[in-house]
Amino acid sequence: MIIDIVAKHFENNSIFFRRFLRRKFNSLNEYDVEDVIQQTFINIVGRGNDFVNIKNLTSYTYSALQNTAKDHFKKQGRIELWDDLSDEKQTGSVEVDIMNQEMSDMLEMAILSLDPKLRYVFVEIMVKERSYKELVEESGEKLGTLLSRNSRAKKKLQEALEEYIGGNDHE
Repeated sequence: MIIDIVAKHFENNSIFFRRFLRRKFNSLNEYDVEDVIQQTFINIVGRGNDFVNIKNLTSYTYSALQNTAKDHFKKQGRIELWDDLSDEKQTGSVEVDIMNQEMSDMLEMAILSLDPKLRYVFVEIMVKERSYKELVEESGEKLGTLLSRNSRAKKKLQEALEEYIGGNDHE
């Protein structure tokens, strides 16, 4: 049965899955890791007859874990900055890793420093990938107001990060 195959797979690899999630998503706590692993298990088992189309269960599971973790952050409204291309960009350089972490930290601080109305629209549209139509219906605000707030949020973020991003241009 599918559930037995997937259960054995998760049992045999759980330590590696946990390590992967903690490394890829620094802000996941132990409870979040467990939630992501459980939800991924449910998602894979839920594929039913489609399960036979999975060519490499381990590779598929790592991709599913990453996607489930991203969904987990979106549902919680937490901001987590991840890099889908990190495998391609790995340099093994501590300096590059530190710079990437600094940039992530600066961006998160800049987002958190936005006016709450601007931050709400920016996070809902850009991070949670919700539509303007959903926000209009939910908030009762006019579309133009939401568009303007998102535009202002982007401009303020650009200004806040300009020194870091463009800092080397002035040397």
